Amino acid sequence: MLSTQQTKTKIAETFSLAAGSYDSAANLQQTVGSRLLSLFTEQFSDGLWHKKIADIGAGSGWFSQAMQQQHATVYALDIAPGMLSYIQQNQRAEHTILADAETLPLASDSLNGCFSSLALQWCNLGQAAQEMKRITQTGGHIAVSTLSNGSLWQLTEAWKHTDNNIHTNEFLDIETICQAFQGFTRIRHHSETVTQEFDSVKQLLQGLKKVGANHVINRTTPGLTGKKTWQNFQTAYEQYRTQEGRYPLDYQVVYIIATV
Repeated sequence: MLSTQQTKTKIAETFSLAAGSYDSAANLQQTVGSRLLSLFTEQFSDGLWHKKIADIGAGSGWFSQAMQQQHATVYALDIAPGMLSYIQQNQRAEHTILADAETLPLASDSLNGCFSSLALQWCNLGQAAQEMKRITQTGGHIAVSTLSNGSLWQLTEAWKHTDNNIHTNEFLDIETICQAFQGFTRIRHHSETVTQEFDSVKQLLQGLKKVGANHVINRTTPGLTGKKTWQNFQTAYEQYRTQEGRYPLDYQVVYIIATV
């Protein structure tokens, strides 16, 4: 899923607008990121103590702060200026850098590791992986979580029953994700399904918007259009409602741990 500059600009705007509401709605991001951070920390014999770490696609800086609390020197990088402002205002990272994950403005071999949770599905993963490898010293570690195909399938299927427009992003398969990390000394990966449940379809879509994940690459129409379209979509989603009356949304999460 390659991104044009226009798409990247739109993504940056979308996530900047979500900065203020991000943490309150980011249950998935915090769950996945916490698991990834635990795996990442385990790679270092003395933890993150005095390590130089890049948090790529740092978002609100939740995990930048967590790593900083482990006495790491953290460089929080994000494409969204609004997110970086939020990080600065809340002192969640010592350094903030406006950056594209595909062209990191950091010196080669300058860091002990890179961390990136649920951010790289928006860009060219192979290019981002090579950039992380470039800036990480030999023997350093990279930890990435991303989404694979099958994510948001309920949303995709419900829209298919509503109209012929593109309403959800496409995600890479696990094999392609792993291939992006070729050339590393050691690569480990595992995947899991993480399900979120909501009280209503409206709440489900609002949750995506609050974390900035509502931007759809290659969308040809401006989102929801018309009362009847909305009613048809809600009706289509009803088939996935649980016995408890909740509305599920599945994410296929892939965790990658790679050594340079």
